[in-house]
Amino acid sequence: MPSQAEALARLRSAGSPELRRDLALQLLADSKRRQTVDSCLHSLQAADVQSTLQSQHRAVLREKFLRLHVELKSDQGGVLRESLTRLLVHIEDPGDGDIYQLGLETYIRQPTRDVAQNLRAVALAGMAPLDPQLACAYAARYLTEPDTSQFNGEPAMTAIDVLVASDRRLPLYSFLLRDGLAMARAGLGEVAGKALEALAPDFPVQLYIQLCRQYCRLDQPTASMGIINYICEQRRQELYEELVSLTMGTRHRDLRRYGLVMMAAARDEALSSRLIQLAGVASSADIPLFFDALEICQHPERESTLMQLRRRLG
Repeated sequence: MPSQAEALARLRSAGSPELRRDLALQLLADSKRRQTVDSCLHSLQAADVQSTLQSQHRAVLREKFLRLHVELKSDQGGVLRESLTRLLVHIEDPGDGDIYQLGLETYIRQPTRDVAQNLRAVALAGMAPLDPQLACAYAARYLTEPDTSQFNGEPAMTAIDVLVASDRRLPLYSFLLRDGLAMARAGLGEVAGKALEALAPDFPVQLYIQLCRQYCRLDQPTASMGIINYICEQRRQELYEELVSLTMGTRHRDLRRYGLVMMAAARDEALSSRLIQLAGVASSADIPLFFDALEICQHPERESTLMQLRRRLG
């Protein structure tokens, strides 16, 4: 029987994806060494190998997950269980709901800060097609939890995707009224921004205006980008003045540039006309920002407006 070092060497030199898959699964089943397990998972996650995984390959992945879930010292940060869950989610077998349920309830404190957010996010993505109601309940819970990753906003970001996919978006509004503001203040504006962008196309205008004004006062760029995207992509004409107010009122030049460019990219006659009007009264400092937007604008007065701005710059 070959040693683990020999088995690893065979794995690294294997040519076909199928052979690498089989060698990695065998070695994964036999080894407890972290370095060896990492190598096996790395091989299985390669795109060409992952595409060969099917239901008959689940047993090794499941057994390894369940063992690690008991032998916590072997996976103190949950990273191995996260990788195993991702592979099972890729296989999409309905028999893995028990694994996803364990992942959904996993919190790991090191020493007090949770580090299992990505595991919960992957488990949520796996549970969503199996039990949408249960997944949406967890999604609503994750939106309001303090244990949200400062690095990528998970599992809240995945929670928003799950709620949108099930067309159950009202928890997003509740989130935005309080927890979204707190997250944005704490540097997690991308979560609030995604929720602001994900509200239903027919979400009540007056309520969205209230949200706009709350987040405009906060002036957190990644949160405000969600408002810009929502208004431009949904062509919500009743909100165009809120869009202008946000774009021209922000203290962040990159956000102003983004808002102007999105107004142009929307290919909406009313927004294009508003962009031309704004360009006509632009401050000298803002003229370069309008150049970026007017380059893609299709309004009939585009060229004359560009000429006017160039003259102002001298």
